[in-house]
Amino acid sequence: MIDFEASCLPEYGQSFPIEVAIARTDGDSRAWLIRPADAWKYWDWSEEAEKLHGISRDLLEEKGLPLTQVVAEMSEFVHDCNVYADADLDQYWLEVLCHAAGSQVPFPVHYLGEFIKKRGYTRAQVVSALDEAKNRLPKEHLAREDAKRLAMVVKLLLDQPPEGLSY
Repeated sequence: MIDFEASCLPEYGQSFPIEVAIARTDGDSRAWLIRPADAWKYWDWSEEAEKLHGISRDLLEEKGLPLTQVVAEMSEFVHDCNVYADADLDQYWLEVLCHAAGSQVPFPVHYLGEFIKKRGYTRAQVVSALDEAKNRLPKEHLAREDAKRLAMVVKLLLDQPPEGLSY
């Protein structure tokens, strides 16, 4: 699972990625703060978004990693996995990141809903897994926690057969 935090939501302006995290269903995860590209200098920043995720421009300048490093390390971390997200915005922010880094998008981001539908899980099963994952990982709007929670949802679903199927 992949999750991005951004400078603002696209409906509030031209946004750029500031943090990305990837979590596997085996519990392994990585997160990267992203040093803004020079090209993003005049792109939009939302104080409201900053309050949600707690990441300031100063923190990004101080602790953010170079774009090329983030893309390379992400690619290495997911080399043998399919990558899913719960929103199409994550694919958009991956594309923005890679464009600014001067690199190709290293992997596609699939929509989690397609995985759930293809596997035949019911709404009740998904809601139950989401509730359990939120109970275990309640912090929101932090890329690492959001990605870990989504990976936990998938793991919980994989640990049970879709309704109507027995193994």
